[in-house]
Amino acid sequence: MKPQYRKESQRGVITVAALLLLIFVSVIVFSMMFTSSTETQLSGSDAEKSIAYYATEAAMEKMMVDLNDLYTTRLAPNAAMIEGLGNPALQPTLPGITYPEYTYTVPNVGGVPTTEVRTISGGPNEGLIASIIPITLDVTARRLGEAEVKMRRNVEVALIPVFQFGIFSDTDLSYFPGPNFDFAGRVHTNGNLFLATSNAAGLVFHSKITAVGEVIRRQLSNGVDTIADGRDKPVLIPTAPAGCDGARPACRDLQENEGSKQFGPTSADNPNWVNISTSTYNGMILNGDTGARALTLPFVASGLRNIDLVRIPPAGEDPLSPAGASRLYNQAQIRVLLANTQAELGGAGVRLANVNTPGYTNYANGVPVVGTGASYFFADANPTVGNPDWDPLWVHPNNADQTARGDFPLPPGPYPNGVWPLLDGYLLVQYRDSAGNWIDVTDEWLQLGFARGLNAPNQEAGITDTIHPNAIIRLQFRADRNDDGDLADGVGETTAITVAGSANSRYMWYPINLYDTREGEVRDTNLGAGNPSCSVAGIINVVELDIRNLTRWLSGAIGARGTFVDSAAQNGYILYFSDRRGARPNGAGDITGEFGYEDNINPTVAAGTPNNALDAPEDVNDNNALDVYGRWNLGDGFLVAAQGGDTAADRFDSRIDCRAVGRKNRVSGARRALKVINGSLANGVGGPPRAPGGAGGFSIASENPVYVQGNYNASNAGFGDPHAASAVMADTVTLLSRNWSDARSFRDPTNVGNRPALTSYYRMAVAAGKNKSFPLPGWAPTTEYGLDGGTHNFLRYLENWGGQTLYYRGSLVSLYHSEYGVGIYKCCNT
Repeated sequence: MKPQYRKESQRGVITVAALLLLIFVSVIVFSMMFTSSTETQLSGSDAEKSIAYYATEAAMEKMMVDLNDLYTTRLAPNAAMIEGLGNPALQPTLPGITYPEYTYTVPNVGGVPTTEVRTISGGPNEGLIASIIPITLDVTARRLGEAEVKMRRNVEVALIPVFQFGIFSDTDLSYFPGPNFDFAGRVHTNGNLFLATSNAAGLVFHSKITAVGEVIRRQLSNGVDTIADGRDKPVLIPTAPAGCDGARPACRDLQENEGSKQFGPTSADNPNWVNISTSTYNGMILNGDTGARALTLPFVASGLRNIDLVRIPPAGEDPLSPAGASRLYNQAQIRVLLANTQAELGGAGVRLANVNTPGYTNYANGVPVVGTGASYFFADANPTVGNPDWDPLWVHPNNADQTARGDFPLPPGPYPNGVWPLLDGYLLVQYRDSAGNWIDVTDEWLQLGFARGLNAPNQEAGITDTIHPNAIIRLQFRADRNDDGDLADGVGETTAITVAGSANSRYMWYPINLYDTREGEVRDTNLGAGNPSCSVAGIINVVELDIRNLTRWLSGAIGARGTFVDSAAQNGYILYFSDRRGARPNGAGDITGEFGYEDNINPTVAAGTPNNALDAPEDVNDNNALDVYGRWNLGDGFLVAAQGGDTAADRFDSRIDCRAVGRKNRVSGARRALKVINGSLANGVGGPPRAPGGAGGFSIASENPVYVQGNYNASNAGFGDPHAASAVMADTVTLLSRNWSDARSFRDPTNVGNRPALTSYYRMAVAAGKNKSFPLPGWAPTTEYGLDGGTHNFLRYLENWGGQTLYYRGSLVSLYHSEYGVGIYKCCNT
């Protein structure tokens, strides 16, 4: 695949298929639909019967509304909740009418409604698989004792799991691929659908398409005319099921004048659209005018936004409330949480610095790592050890300055010889057992290890970790002082392992950072090979999650308590991750999981320089305010500047030497992420974990961005079996090939040619965010500025895939605009 990171001169093929496995149905369930049949019995005089009949009908409609409202606010109401809607207090109040019968009957087992999984046979959602819940509504209305009408309605509630779509989008959805692009899954958007391609072979769909808004053929989402831009090649849509498969027996090009609008979303209607949609295409492409209906998350009516699905709940929220029960934080069986203070973790957690923390586990003398016979320290900086060139290039601020800091508390002074921690904050790892108890296993995970050598472990490629081979999470790696990929030729490079148990070993590590050009660069500008200049906003500190070792821990091969993790509640495991280290409170005093910096697009400014004004595409959280609180400490870890405050050096576009400074220093702001590694089916344990017995699956949920490095739930041989039903739900998801190198990303960070990919395979459903589109600016050097990347770049990329193929099998779900990964889509150079 060429994932649109290079222009059309570098070809490739994209294949996306819908993941039809119904994994974690209770995690993300979209629309509720009703089908019903009604029986009516009448008795009494005609006039009184008429009054009673209308009273019965009114009551039945109220019962339907109440049932709809319940499913709108509750993800999975139990039988008692449904039957409780028959409470007399909820009955209509009409003069002269009583209701001797007003009941909901729900077949259930142990209070759990009985369900049947089957295919929807009609309507705009025909062909989708739904979980059907039968419910019987009975109501009898009596009119002054003279007339009585009984009505029964048999209702089927259909819950549609979202991960069966090829792609689902809650907002506008775009296609504008340059390479051949076959999309095999079902397509739905609650917004507008933009269809275009510049490839002569066409954009090919194989399943039904529904858009609640408009179907647009003559414009891209940034207002560019598709014909003028050369994106007027065939868009092939089936006119019957399987019509574009194989020899394409019923497959037709939707012409540029055949959208629901004549040009863009606000242009004049196409008078021929209804006939095109319903007759020419036989309902295989629908919009709101021809039958498409919005599908929404059940809990949104309770006051939450879609992105709250992956957020930590606010203090005091009831986990059993409609909002609380919907959060993946509460549904997870494993939580990995990092924060600035223990207070943010409920008073728990281990300090990731070599200091004595009174009342908590004391790792001032190092972490005793199992099987090593030594205690390992968290990374510290000390320019007086060895050659000063290998450690951070600025002197730590004085102690007085530290007492005034509030962004990221550091160990109390003094700091002899300028020593300071390269890692800090607090870590809490918990699991939930079968009784629902949360158990702290932070010490167990840290004592399995937290460091590695130069390269992330990849068992399939023979890259093993000889430092901490059992580590489930990794926080630091061996310091390559001169950045040449060799630990034997730099000053002090060879001493780290031999002094692992001594205090000096704390200086032999760097935090695991990478450079994300999409997050760091304000424009798509290649500064040239060998130029190490980069922006502080793109330096991302990651926690690496080793899938192989997580699977081993859950199976009991390492550690002591992995086999006690509940695997029944979600038919497998959900791991929830949040890293709020460096995050600042917003204007209301809350830390929310956002980046908190929105002055980053500035579409009217050619250079992208912050203009201190809110431009529409910058308002990612839709609060109608320019949020910039996230810049307060952004540059503190890298710049020679006054520390602890909102200074000029804290701007997101402030530039530093990425290779000399960015790759080895601490990240001080809210630039954190999870990197998933060692997830190949050939990792020695069969890929991502499954429940005991091989059933179920594994999902990762994160309010931070997630990077998936190398083959995941697949291998170099492709999509083999057995495999786990897998999903990743995060603020954003970026795919890194098996050739990715963190170190290489810092050497000439704006030159995509320096980051060659290798063919890789990924099998997982993905729910994530994307950017907002905006009109093409007048200064733009390409017509792709202002686009959100489209479906082909919904999964983000940082490498040059020219000549290589990215194989993806899964379901794409775009639920929200990303609020942590806010960098705009860049098509071509960086």
